[in-house]
Amino acid sequence: MAASASNSHVDLEPPEQASRSRKGRVAVLLNANAKRVTEAVRREIILAVPDADVFFTHSLDEAAFVTRRMADLGYDVIYTGGGDGTVVNTLDQVVRRLDELGVTEYPRFGVLRLGTGNGIADFFGAGDYRRDLRRSEAALVKPLHLMEIDGERRAPFFGFGWDAFVLANYDQMKQTAQRFAFTRALFKNVIGYLIAGVGKSVPQLIFERPNWNIRVVNTGGIGLKLDLDGNVIERYAPGAVVYEGPSKVGCFGTTPFYGFKFRMMPFADRTPGMFHFRTLDLHPINAVSQLHKAWNGRIDGPGVHDFMLSGAHVDFETPAPFQIGGDSAGTRTALDVRIVDRAIPCLHFD
Repeated sequence: MAASASNSHVDLEPPEQASRSRKGRVAVLLNANAKRVTEAVRREIILAVPDADVFFTHSLDEAAFVTRRMADLGYDVIYTGGGDGTVVNTLDQVVRRLDELGVTEYPRFGVLRLGTGNGIADFFGAGDYRRDLRRSEAALVKPLHLMEIDGERRAPFFGFGWDAFVLANYDQMKQTAQRFAFTRALFKNVIGYLIAGVGKSVPQLIFERPNWNIRVVNTGGIGLKLDLDGNVIERYAPGAVVYEGPSKVGCFGTTPFYGFKFRMMPFADRTPGMFHFRTLDLHPINAVSQLHKAWNGRIDGPGVHDFMLSGAHVDFETPAPFQIGGDSAGTRTALDVRIVDRAIPCLHFD
């Protein structure tokens, strides 16, 4: 089934007719399943940008189809909204298709604040979606570097360990909550994350204390180790081991937020062409007691290690839970990550 388009059926045009036919136009892709993408919001978006092509997708297959068509059609501006997962998938799929086509100039991307966590939307200063939709020409452009994971997916943040463990619990509890209207509503906002985190995951973490021994090798250029304030305290040559030891949380990012303005990777956007890798080895009670510091990027202790890298290979002694862009993504025993050289122009609304 094709995704619905409000203003046209451009997603159904055959490729030979569609090629670059929307030059100078705006497209909006929204996750129709997102809590904030209501019928009223749909109408307001169409009114805010009456000349745009607006698409509402109901599944990953629909989203993959529409993103491919948007790349083929050559829009100047592409907005997306409906959560960090929707944003990550849109960026990844559109850019990959553009690279396949050999397009030399990417469209500008805008992120609408229409999800639950809105980590990427916060990074780009997104506010009222109606206002932001009207500001595509006036907004500043901020470059975004993605990371490529195992040569497959691209994303501005991902991680392993406790955060992915909590997300897996959240997804499981969210599925169960769909049976009742009241619980279904709880799992569409931060309360659901807190229930999954504090209510279920923290007791499990305290008693089971899952831990992963990892080995991280610098596969990029010169790597840096930072202190709590972001000062360089050590440098690593290509091929050097930057960390070997226990890790309960590992996160990689070119954007600092994990959602709800949780500044998990405070140095993520500090150095173009590098990503922030943070590994934490803390007792669960210590981690919870420092939650307010962690939220502001100031978590501290001997188990906190921060690095700036352009490429890394990570080996896990045992399978570790994994997440990409805030969506649970199974487990990994190894991963390769590298910075993607070509930046994506994104609208910044501050």
